[in-house]
Order: sequence, then C-alpha cells, then structure tokens
Amino acid sequence: MKTLRNLGLAMAFSMAFGTTQAAIVTFNGEAQNAGFAPFAVSSGGLNFAVGGDFYGGIWDGSSPNSNGTDNFIYSSSPTAGMLTITKTGGGLFSLNSIDMAISWYDANPTESIFVNGNLLQLTQSLTTYNLNLANVSSVSITGFGSGVYWTADNIVYDSNNVPEPGSLALLGLGLAGLAASIRRKH
Repeated sequence: MKTLRNLGLAMAFSMAFGTTQAAIVTFNGEAQNAGFAPFAVSSGGLNFAVGGDFYGGIWDGSSPNSNGTDNFIYSSSPTAGMLTITKTGGGLFSLNSIDMAISWYDANPTESIFVNGNLLQLTQSLTTYNLNLANVSSVSITGFGSGVYWTADNIVYDSNNVPEPGSLALLGLGLAGLAASIRRKH
C-alpha cells in the first residue's frame, strides 16, 4: 500500500507541474522577403506578429552583425507598434534566452529595448540575453530607436505542455482500479 501511495504521489506531482520541451528557433532555411507591417511569420513553434510602423522579416545571413545564418530582422520608430511573440496554437511558454544585436543603420554602440518591460541594452555584437520569462502567453518587444534595425536568432523557449482534463481523469480511473485490485488481494 505504501508503494501505491508513493507511486500516486509521484505521478500527481509530475502531472501537476506539466512537462516542458526545450526548443530553439534558428530561422535557418526560412529566409524570405521582408516587408512593412502589419505582418506575421511563424518559425519553430512561435509566432512573430508585427504592428505599427515596422519593417522586418526573416533575412538571410547577410545582415550586418548576424551570425551568418538566417535570422529575424526588424526595424521601427520608437513610438509606434511592437513585436509580439506567441506560441503557435496559443498557450503558455517560457522564453529562456534570445541572441540579439543592432543590425543596420545605427552608428550608436548601444540601443535600449524593452522585453516585457525589462530593459535590454543591444550592442553591435550578437549577444545572448538570458530572459527567463516563465509561463507567459506572449512576449512584447518595444522601444527601438528610429530607423534602427536589429536582428534576433537562436530563441530558446520551453513549451509548457499541461495534460488535458480527460487524460487526468483516465489516469485517476486507472489508479483507482489499481488500488481496488490491490485491496482485493489483501
């Protein structure tokens, strides 16, 4: 009976917190013509939606300060619109890190942007920023300098998969049946 109880507690604990699946969005092999907003692209299980006075898309590796592979490139005015990142199909996800840099048309050594209200200082070098934004339904990036282009690549996120209620009900019925059969043996 103690073993059954421990098994039930372990299963309940693991199901209560769901499972995560780490993924990296690299944009490789997805280069397309960039365009003016509003536009949206999907890659690697995430959606990137742009509104306002923006220009961007998935660019080949020729953009300055990139890592030489396809990457997301984006430009805006400092007061109009934003980039919104969501999970394809909806739901919660955790944005762990993102590689970003200033890309084109900016002689400044740094530019300030905001990711869900958190200040990031972009530089002319592609840098990994650890964001650790857990259990969010969307991520908003705002606050770009006028006419500044930036690039993003290697976006690491966890897809929070929460079991469906029907699956939990079936698990509960299975555990109840197991418990009943063990009681009959004793």
